[in-house]
Amino acid sequence: GNWNGGHDETLLAEYLLDLWDYSLLPYNDIWGYTDEGGHEYALIGTWDGTHIINVSSNPAEEVAFVEGSYSTHRDIKTYAEFMYIGTEANMPDPYLLEDNDYYILPQGIQVVDISDPYSPEQVNEWDGVVQSHNIMEADGYLYVIGSNDLYSNDGEEMSWGLDDLIILNLEDEPSNPVKVGGWSGQYLHDVCISGDILYGCSIYTNSMMAFDISDKTNPILINEWSGIQKAHACWVSED
Repeated sequence: GNWNGGHDETLLAEYLLDLWDYSLLPYNDIWGYTDEGGHEYALIGTWDGTHIINVSSNPAEEVAFVEGSYSTHRDIKTYAEFMYIGTEANMPDPYLLEDNDYYILPQGIQVVDISDPYSPEQVNEWDGVVQSHNIMEADGYLYVIGSNDLYSNDGEEMSWGLDDLIILNLEDEPSNPVKVGGWSGQYLHDVCISGDILYGCSIYTNSMMAFDISDKTNPILINEWSGIQKAHACWVSED
């Protein structure tokens, strides 16, 4: 990636490490997308946005980049011909920081049309939250978790759609996510879904949770089991 007209990304990472005394890794998430022609793309989250890489070409090539709020965390999923991007939005703008202006740009869920991966177009942003840690898609619904900030860093924007588990309908209109349900009670770090059951990682209570999501407007906690040290991420096997 390039920054400010030609600075190498590695040099930028070194520059940022001089500004913040915590480890900063340039990449934070990856997801896959296959277009109608069968070409495969890697969607890679970085500290400043999302890169689209054509991995069907030889050699693989970066074909586009979608800017986002500066963050150590970004999560990416797809549905139909759209890419959805959530981010913790937890890093200050490096350019403003040079003038001692500590400003974090709030960000909800970016909605990007990738019907042409070489020319992605952000068509919407679901602004019910000002940040999020993770998102998951299943059966035309997007599940947003790890949103715990009621207000943006500058206090100007409020998370009107805040819940520990947020359910957005994508099926009716993929370009315009609509919140249809939610649940609150414990911070969830990651989720995975099998049919009408959603499993959630409750990282701060060392436990796993199982929800009945057959009614998307009313997810119900049906089981919780402890002893899962720092429950971080989960996935359901095919069998």
